[in-house]
Amino acid sequence: MEFSFETTKDTPLGNTTPIAAAKFIQLGYSPADFYEHFPCFLSVKDLARFQSFSQCYQMTLGVAGHMAEVGVFRGAVSMFLAKLSLLYEPHTTTQVHGFDWFREPTQEELLTIPDGYNYYEPYQRISELIGVQGLQRYLLLHRLNVVTELEGFFKEHTHLQFKLVFLDAGDYDTVARCIREFWPRLSTGGVMIFDQFNHEAAPGETRAVKELLPPDAVIRTFPHGCMPTAYVIKGEMQAPTQTTTGWAKVRLAG
Repeated sequence: MEFSFETTKDTPLGNTTPIAAAKFIQLGYSPADFYEHFPCFLSVKDLARFQSFSQCYQMTLGVAGHMAEVGVFRGAVSMFLAKLSLLYEPHTTTQVHGFDWFREPTQEELLTIPDGYNYYEPYQRISELIGVQGLQRYLLLHRLNVVTELEGFFKEHTHLQFKLVFLDAGDYDTVARCIREFWPRLSTGGVMIFDQFNHEAAPGETRAVKELLPPDAVIRTFPHGCMPTAYVIKGEMQAPTQTTTGWAKVRLAG
């Protein structure tokens, strides 16, 4: 698959270069070095990505609800959110729910997946990573097909309410189902984050957002980062007011 729009702006600037990555290995750093001194090795783009999640999380402090990630892959974002919650909300009941079917793509499916966009990670491997860090009460994995099973999941667990939802799925059917199920369960003031809104790698995500979010929702972006590309604060809408420009941002009920 060839891309010609947003992807062309994704230059090596801010990424770890192959020369740098090879040097990290050549210099003999240990695994402990990589996580204890991570700023020495983390790329600017990766730092910007997690800064975006931290920024959105900070917006939700004081808003009731859990957090969710759809499309867990290796669990980095889910674990990051769980650790932020441990840092800022150690005595609340807030939990992170990770939704993924954790299924290895078939050979036929691999033919339709662009290079670098195969995000499969075994469920057991992530579970062990969560367990060894003692996060199993804070980060809950749900192994299901979101398109066909998410509605039933919420019918079974009717109490669940969320304050932050990150959609890292990309295709229309998954994003559409998630918006239908999560938006009514997102607290006013809560944040829904989109990984690839307005990006040619996932046109279905943009279509689902445009079709299913309230038409006056303010879709914001992150000026310092590449992905995630957008977020919406539930309750923040555009509405006409008596101002010099005729429009102003106001808070409305979700």
